[in-house]
Amino acid sequence: MTSAKTIGVDLWAGQVRGNAPNAPTMMGRVVPRLRKLEVVQLFEAAYPRIVDRCREVDEPGVAIVAVDERTAQVGGLVRLRARVDRHVAAIVGRHDACDLYLANDSLALRHLAILVDPVQSWAKASEARFRIFDLRTAEGMRDEEDRPLRGLRAEGPAVVRAGGYVIFALPLGDPTDWPASARDAWDCLPQRVYFDELECIPDGTDVRLSKVHAAVPAPISAPSASRNSAVIRTHGPWDSSVDLPIAADEAAGTLSVVGPHGRGRLHIGRSALVDGVLLGRYARCDGAGLGGDGSLSRVHVLLLLVDDRLIAVDTASTYGSRLSGGANARVLQLTSETELELGLKTQIRWRWR
Repeated sequence: MTSAKTIGVDLWAGQVRGNAPNAPTMMGRVVPRLRKLEVVQLFEAAYPRIVDRCREVDEPGVAIVAVDERTAQVGGLVRLRARVDRHVAAIVGRHDACDLYLANDSLALRHLAILVDPVQSWAKASEARFRIFDLRTAEGMRDEEDRPLRGLRAEGPAVVRAGGYVIFALPLGDPTDWPASARDAWDCLPQRVYFDELECIPDGTDVRLSKVHAAVPAPISAPSASRNSAVIRTHGPWDSSVDLPIAADEAAGTLSVVGPHGRGRLHIGRSALVDGVLLGRYARCDGAGLGGDGSLSRVHVLLLLVDDRLIAVDTASTYGSRLSGGANARVLQLTSETELELGLKTQIRWRWR
């Protein structure tokens, strides 16, 4: 199963696709960060550029807006429409195949993955839930209070910092949520309440958002907001450059990898799948030494278990990912014995335990 594509990709910072150098994935330069109060100023600077584009969407979804935190220049906008029974994803990074392509050396080639969960209906009252993952980059991402994080889940607005940008994730679907004044729009945003998943949710990492609204810390937003946006700080994709022991009763399944110069298997636990498993040539990706396929991107695919569905998100790879014999797609759903083709010469097959 494939997802619908992103819609309305707007690039406003002079990016030209097709000219991005294939430079190293990680860059070490750290840019200065703005103070918490200046997030409001960045939102107000971006608002005139995005408001009309966001009003156009009358179905549930999420707008991803990147604003340079030093210059307040709007780097671009990606609108994601939620779908019934299908996940939708977008990739943010410095590679020109990314949905939101930002030509800034402080970003990794593929820096963030945004995944929008399915909705029950396309009614305006339906609010899209989404997740943001750092793709195991050197700098990672931070919340609007400048606290480090590797992943989050949200069902309302969220704000993160990455690679010199402040990135706003804003719900779509109701044109009345977008008033004429940028200040009024900011004041209407629900309060964002942050907490740590493992400390505050004893049921584990795959719990529904509805269980957490009773225990929330001090909100971050305008005091006039009347609703809460629960932003749950989660683990991101696991770092497999170190040993990750898997208990015998926790193993989820086996991923078989066949490439032009070898083959092998990865035994993957449920916890790793819930947090995310990266496949690619990059040394810290799972199974980086398997197959020997130079056509794989450094970070090629994110495997993720969401509500008992195992999905593969292509992270803006150069040669794509697809069901065997099919067309390239951003999101693919895996069932037992599903075979995927990655790049030009690699096949993977998932088998549940």
